[in-house]
Amino acid sequence: MPDTQMPGNFKAIAELDEGWMNLHPGQRVEEMRERGRAFHSRFKKDGPARAIHTVNLAPFPYPVAFGFWQAAPNKAKFLMMRNRMNVIEFEDFEGKTRTLLANPTEHDLSAKAPFFANVLKKAMPIESARKFMLEQSDPPGKKLDELGIDPAKVDYITFDHLHVQDLRRALVGENGRPPLYPNAKLIVNRREIETLENLHPLQRPWWIEGALDGVPDEKIIALEGSAWLGKGVAIVWTPGHTLGNHSIFFHAAGRGVFGVSENGICPDSYIPRASKLASLREYSETYGAEVVMNGNTVESTFAQYSSMIMEKEIVDKGDAGGEVPNMYNSSPFFRSPLAWGIAPTFSIKPVITGTLTHALR
Repeated sequence: MPDTQMPGNFKAIAELDEGWMNLHPGQRVEEMRERGRAFHSRFKKDGPARAIHTVNLAPFPYPVAFGFWQAAPNKAKFLMMRNRMNVIEFEDFEGKTRTLLANPTEHDLSAKAPFFANVLKKAMPIESARKFMLEQSDPPGKKLDELGIDPAKVDYITFDHLHVQDLRRALVGENGRPPLYPNAKLIVNRREIETLENLHPLQRPWWIEGALDGVPDEKIIALEGSAWLGKGVAIVWTPGHTLGNHSIFFHAAGRGVFGVSENGICPDSYIPRASKLASLREYSETYGAEVVMNGNTVESTFAQYSSMIMEKEIVDKGDAGGEVPNMYNSSPFFRSPLAWGIAPTFSIKPVITGTLTHALR
């Protein structure tokens, strides 16, 4: 495993990471709330990223019972979610312009993760559904080409966590083909790498074994905790969903601060008391729960809850109306004819601000 490191052009965010030293789950909720609120002020005051461009990627089925842990809205087996990539251009702390790809998921590779391979084989046998999931979306490379972006000029890629990700195509190439992003480095929490090195049986459905095989250490920035990458961009360690889970925060000019995360699958997850999904309201009212977790692998349940509380304090509110936190889910749940009867109450419009220039062809 590569050494844990904090590049000189990044800054550690000790005021957030130190909160996890409090091991009492009830106390920690309030501590992370206050720490998130304080960081929000400092982060927003520093100013926005130069440019942000959201790109929708492939849709996929996901169990309702996982997406709304303990608060499933109906007895349907699946809802539909969609991978989403954010192209973020920013100035780092050395004054250099950088391009970060957040969640450039290759859907044909993700479909090989044991859970989704089983879904496609057994649970979704209808050919039209298979085509909808696997063939109705272009891969990240084609989307970048449409934006005029040269993949060789991408500086960093990151994923909020490494479920269903295989990084070999992106970083070292496959089948004699060159890497998709030949000069990019992967930013990842070191705990994600440790997980891949020794998977627990309950983790195996969601991870692709060998996902980093052959990737040289110099292509990986292994973080211990949170990192402020530059003006308007930060990666915050938000453990729970996975032990090395992190969330991507960006300040979009004219729109405010947003958080990219899969701790929840839609903005409703962060404000269940205001959702039109009755089960979320009832869960919130019955137990006093402020959030509803995405629970396919709650590797640390209490930590994930605290992470979601911190996330919604770091972001601004109101882009989707009222007091709705600006949680711009990495793979949002959306209304679909393949999942009748349920839809999110709130949705955030695509974030497209500034003009991408740094990585253009």
